[in-house]
Amino acid sequence: MSTYKGGAKQAMDILRSQQELADLQASEARFQKLANNLPGMITQFRTTVDGSPSTLYVSSGCIDICEVSVEDFLSGVIQFEDLQHPDDRPRIQQAGIYASEKLMLFKEEFRIITPSGNLKWVQVTSQPERQADGSTIWDSIILDITDRKQAEQELQQSQQFLRLLLDNIPQLVFWKDRESNFMGCNTNGAKLVGLESPDMIVGQTDYTLPFTVESAAQNVERDRRVMESGQSDLHTMIHQRSDGSTRWLDTRKTPLRDLDGNVIGVLVTLEDISDRKLAEIEVQKLASVVENTTDFISIANIDDGQMLYLNAGGRQLVGLGITDTVKNLHLSDFHSREDRAKIQETLMPHLRQYGYASAELHLQHLITQVQIPVEWNIFTIKDPNTGQPSYIAAIIRDISDRKRAEAELNQRTAELEQTLKELKNTQTKMVQSEKMSGLGQLVAGVAHEINNPVNFIYGNLIHAHNYAKDLGQLLELYQKHYPDPHAEIQEQIEEIELNFLLEDMHNLLASMQVGAERIQKIVVSLRTFSRMDEADMKSVNIHDGIDSTLMILQHRLKARSDASIIEIIKAYGELPLVECYAGQLNQVFMNLLSNAIDALEESLEIGQIHSPRITISTALVNAKEVMIQISDNGIGIPAEIQHRLFDPFFTTKPVGKGTGMGLSISYQIVVDKHGGKLECVSGVEQGSTFIVTIPIHQH
Repeated sequence: MSTYKGGAKQAMDILRSQQELADLQASEARFQKLANNLPGMITQFRTTVDGSPSTLYVSSGCIDICEVSVEDFLSGVIQFEDLQHPDDRPRIQQAGIYASEKLMLFKEEFRIITPSGNLKWVQVTSQPERQADGSTIWDSIILDITDRKQAEQELQQSQQFLRLLLDNIPQLVFWKDRESNFMGCNTNGAKLVGLESPDMIVGQTDYTLPFTVESAAQNVERDRRVMESGQSDLHTMIHQRSDGSTRWLDTRKTPLRDLDGNVIGVLVTLEDISDRKLAEIEVQKLASVVENTTDFISIANIDDGQMLYLNAGGRQLVGLGITDTVKNLHLSDFHSREDRAKIQETLMPHLRQYGYASAELHLQHLITQVQIPVEWNIFTIKDPNTGQPSYIAAIIRDISDRKRAEAELNQRTAELEQTLKELKNTQTKMVQSEKMSGLGQLVAGVAHEINNPVNFIYGNLIHAHNYAKDLGQLLELYQKHYPDPHAEIQEQIEEIELNFLLEDMHNLLASMQVGAERIQKIVVSLRTFSRMDEADMKSVNIHDGIDSTLMILQHRLKARSDASIIEIIKAYGELPLVECYAGQLNQVFMNLLSNAIDALEESLEIGQIHSPRITISTALVNAKEVMIQISDNGIGIPAEIQHRLFDPFFTTKPVGKGTGMGLSISYQIVVDKHGGKLECVSGVEQGSTFIVTIPIHQH
C-alpha cells in the first residue's frame, strides 16, 4: 500500500513538473511572442568585473534595428557596443560607467552604424543589477528613433530657418499671449526695446519694456481689441529712443490663432519707416521751396516735351493761373520762334549727349507777349529702374534786373573807357607838344648859336686862304731876288721849316674849310629836323627828314669799345614831295630809329647778333600813298605784347630807360594827324619792322 502511495505521489510530482514545464514553456512562448511583437528589441547582457560584455538574450527586433541576427549576438560574433557611432561612444561609455556605479537607470539616445553602413538613431533604456560574483546584468529595451530624430532635425532646421528669416527681415516682429505677455520676438525687435537677445523678451510686458505708461496702455488696449474682434489693426507709432532720436514705425497687430482657429494671442509686426518719413519731410520741404521760388521750374516728357508740372513762380512769370492746366503745353510754347530754333538745333542735341544744357534765352509772356530775358538750364531725369533718361527738368531764372544792371554797367564802363582814352590822348598830346616844343626850341637855339660863329669862321677862312697865298707868293719873290739871305734869317727859315709850313698851311686851311662846311650841314640838319619855322603842313622831301634824324643819332651808330658799329642800309625809292607836318614826322623817325638802336644794343649785350643792321626803305605804294619801313635784325617783339605797343605808357624797357610814350605819340602823329597807318611786324629772334604809310596829299 505504501508502495502504491509512493508511486502515486511520484507520478503526481512528474505530472506536476510536466505541467509546470508546459506552463513555463507557454509563458516563455508568450514572452517571446511579446518580445518579438514589441517595437524595438529587448536584450539582456552581462558585463564582468573587468568590463567584458556578453549577450544573454536578445529579441528578434535586433534584425530590424541592428541588421544583426540573434545568433550572432548570442554567440558573441558582434556586440551591441561595436555598432555605436565613434563620435558618440565616449559619451555612452561615460554614462554607462556612471549608471553601473550608481545602479541607476541608463537612458541615452545615440547613433549606431549597421554592418551594411546604415546610420540609425536608437534610444536605449537599461536597468543594471549587480550579481554576487560582481558582474552586472543589464535588462534593456532598444528603440529605433531614426524617424523621430529626422523629424526633430527637420523641425529644428525649420525653426532655425524661421528664426533666420525673422532675424533677417527688416520688419520688427513680436508675438504675445492672450494676456499681452510677450512670448517672443526677432532680433530687430529685441534691438528696438534694448534687449541683447530675443529670448530675454519672453514673459515681458509693455509695462516692463522701455515704453511710457501711456504708450504701454494704448498697446495693451489695441491688443485686446484685436483679439476680441479678430480683425487686424494698422497704425503709425512714434517711438522716442533713449538717444533722443525719433523713429516712425508702421505697426500692424494681427490675431494669432491655433490650428483650430482659436485666438491665442496677437502677432505684432512693425516696419521702421523713419527714412521714408524723413524723405517725405525733405520732399515736402523741397516742394515748398520749389513752389515758393520765383524761378520757373518745370518737368516735361523727354520724348515730346509735353509739360507735366510747372511751379507757381513759373506760372506767374509766363502769365498762367494757379488752376490752369499745363498738360496741353510744351516747353517750347514759352519761347519765341528764334529761341525755339536755337533750342532744337543746338541745346537739345547737347542735352541728349551730355544730360544738360544752358543758355541765355527769352521767355514769352503768354498774355502780353513781352520777351523776358532768362537764364535757361535744363537737365535729364533718369528712370530709377531702367537708368534711361525719361523726363526733362527746366530751371529758368528771370534775369531782367541783371540785364538792366549789366547794360547800365556797360554804358558806365564805356563812358569811363572813353573818358580814360580822352584823358590819355590829352596827356599824350601834352607830352608830345611839350616835348616837341622843348626839342624844337633847343635844336633851334643850338643851331642859331652855332650858325653865327660857323659863318664867321667859314667867311674868314676864304680871306685867310687868300692871305696865305699872297704871303707865299711874296716869300717866293724874296727867295728869287735874294737867294742868299742873312744868316739869322737863314737860321729862322731852317728852324720853322718854311717850305713844309707853306705847303701844310694850304692843307690846314682846306681841312678847316671842310670842318666848317660839315658844321654848316649839321646846323642845316638840326633846322630840318626841328622845322620850327614850318609849323604848318607843307610838302617836304621825306628822305631829308630821315637823313637829318640819322645825322642827329650818328653818335649812337658809331662803334664803341664794347659794341660794333650799326650798319645803316638805305633803300630809298623815288618819292614825290609829301604834304605833312615835317617836324612831327621827323619825331616819328626819331622814335622808331631810337627803338631800333635800343633793340640792337640789347641783342649785342646778350650775344644774339654780331652784325647789327638797320634797313630803311621807302616806296610809292600807289598814286596816293608812300610807305617808309624801318627794320632791324634785333631780338624782336613777343606776339603776346604786340597789340599793346601803341598804348600810352606801355614799355618793355627797364625803369629809367623808357616812358612808354614814344610809340604812342608816333601812332597819334601818323594816324590822327596824317590819316596814315603805323604797323609792326615782328617775331622773337626775327627782328622788327615798323611800317609807316601816309597819304601824299592831306585833305
